[in-house]
Amino acid sequence: MKKRHQYQSDRQLKRQENILYTTRKLASKVRYEGLTMRGIAQASEVSPKTLYNLFSSKDELLAAALEDLVGIVQESMGNYSDLRGINYILTKRKISSEAIMRSPGFANVIITLFFKAKPGDRLVSALLGGVEQEIVEQLQFEKDEGSIAADLDLAKVSAHLTAQTWGGLLLWDKGLISLDQLGDEIRRSFLLTFVGITSGKKKNKLLQELIGMGNRE
Repeated sequence: MKKRHQYQSDRQLKRQENILYTTRKLASKVRYEGLTMRGIAQASEVSPKTLYNLFSSKDELLAAALEDLVGIVQESMGNYSDLRGINYILTKRKISSEAIMRSPGFANVIITLFFKAKPGDRLVSALLGGVEQEIVEQLQFEKDEGSIAADLDLAKVSAHLTAQTWGGLLLWDKGLISLDQLGDEIRRSFLLTFVGITSGKKKNKLLQELIGMGNRE
């Protein structure tokens, strides 16, 4: 009986993963206005009743699909377990940008919903929950290494980096930069901040990368 329960749990998990993947794929094609629970159920090969039992609304399903994608990005960071500090922050930002480039339509839907969401909404928590604290922890590593000033307010720097990320996403969403430029635009904004708060060899290395990005254009 226990084995049967385990089998059902695995099957349910795979079904939910398929629903979330299908939601992202379908949202990329039909955008928010064309997305319906019935359409998602049909594409996922489940009944509308089953879908509503799992997710009470389209917005809740989209938030869950986003949480799943955030989890995939976090799992990818397991390949970079040796990275700490600014290198970790820049690498995770790169992986996140690559995820957006693979599903730009879904990203557009999420951006639209994010700017309409209220503080405390599930979507906001999925996008921002723990992000700033993670950046603070990585910046603390740099502070301990002596790469940045001891009296620097890390929480404010983290909030600034989060704002830069969303600034880049907004520029792309409004057509002011292309999808191909998005990753570099966000990385450039991060580098500008890091060059301003670091010193010594760390600062020189970041500055050289920043200059190199300008020379590529």
